[in-house]
Formats: sequence, C-alpha cells, structure tokens
Amino acid sequence: MATDNEKEQQQQGDRIDYGIILTIMLLALVGCAAIFMATANASSTGAAIKAVIMQIVWYAIGAAGIAVVMRFDTEQLWRIAPVLYWVGIFLLIAVLFLYDRQTALANGAKSWFKFGPITFQPSEVMKPAYILMLARVVTLHNAQVSHSVRNDFRLLGQMLIWTLPVVVLMILQHDFGSTLVFLAIFAGVVLISGISWKIILPVAIFAVVVGGGTILLVTQSWGRVILERVGFEAYNLRGLTRGWIRLELRQGIAISYGKR
Repeated sequence: MATDNEKEQQQQGDRIDYGIILTIMLLALVGCAAIFMATANASSTGAAIKAVIMQIVWYAIGAAGIAVVMRFDTEQLWRIAPVLYWVGIFLLIAVLFLYDRQTALANGAKSWFKFGPITFQPSEVMKPAYILMLARVVTLHNAQVSHSVRNDFRLLGQMLIWTLPVVVLMILQHDFGSTLVFLAIFAGVVLISGISWKIILPVAIFAVVVGGGTILLVTQSWGRVILERVGFEAYNLRGLTRGWIRLELRQGIAISYGKR
C-alpha cells in the first residue's frame, strides 16, 4: 500500500497540467524575444540582454511562487484570499502617495514603486489576489445556493463589490491599461461562474457598447481630449492608440496573406 507521503506526492503530480506549463513556457520565450527586439531597437544590444535577464529572473520568482501556492489546498487558498486581496488594496492605495516621480513624469501614471534599481507595479501583485478572491466568491456562492436569476444577480453583485475598489484605484493612478485588464478578468470570471445567459447577454452587449465607445474615444482626437479632461494622461492614450494601430496593421497583413 502507498504511504501517506506517496499519496500526497501523487496528488500534487495530478494537479500539474503539463499542457499549461508548456504553453506558458512558449509564451515566456515569445515575451523574451519581444523584449529583446524592442529594447535593442530603442537602445543597445547590451541593454536588451540585461532586460531579458531581468525578465528571466522575474519568471524564476514567479515559478517559485507557483511552487509555493501548489503546496496549499483549496480551503487554505480560500482562507488566505481575503488577506491577499486587502494587501493588494493597501499597496494600490500606498502607491498613490509613494509613487516614483520620475516614472510618473515619463509615462503619466502614478502606479510604480521604486526601490533603488528595482521598480514594480502593485497592480501586478493585485491581479492574482483579485483572481483568487473572485474564485473564492464564485465557489462559495455556488456551493451554498442553486442557480436562479435572483441568486445569479446576487453573485454578480458580490463580484462587483470586490471589483469596484480595484477599478477606482486604477483610475486614480491614471492607469488605463491595467483598468482594462481587471475588467477583462472580471468578464472572464463571469463567463465561467455559471451565471445565466439571461444576465450575461445584456451585460455583454453593454460591454461591447462601452468597449467600442472606449476604442472610439482613444483613437479620435476629440475623444482623447475628453479622456484627458477626465484624468487619463496623454502618454497612456498615445500608447493605446499606437497599440490599436499595430493591431489593425497586423489584421490587415493577415488578411492580405489570406487572400493570396
């Protein structure tokens, strides 16, 4: 018979999805290549190599964090989820007062800490904590009540309660990109939460309208004026516009190749 230690090791092995690991490794390689090319074009080969090395270091730190998290079972994760969430909120509030002034002048966002040569965004700490918190809310709700329109609205309301503080703090930091990332995470969790399509469909239509309106505002000069008056910095809006143009170019290239 297998010992308790062997059973534990087998359970941990069963929890490893090697397909996801392979996908993440491929994305990491693509990310390193993109960082190298972007930095080499903007600066020098030496700077590009340094940037890639730093990225690999952060990958290693992330992998170590994953290994630690895998030691916890679901109940333990649910217990620490609120703690991690509030730690993230604390960091998002702290960065509003302790943000790096030089970085803010360069990119217009009050969203970076700087400790010597190390800079980081607390929003990156908040993302996994936010995902874990939403997962906790959805899992506990679905375990306690059956799905109905009324209960699904309650679940959606609970998710919004945990989402609004994050979005408000992102807006105060003038970090439009991270705001969209958190909204995308929220939308993804809603889709897999089991909420009725009677609720999801109107919300999806609303999101498409808002998303389309946002793209229109970002890509038009009069729209950028409106967003700047609301509080978003011109630098962030220019970055989003360049990203949208690059996306359109890639789509155009793909279509042209498809027609050959």
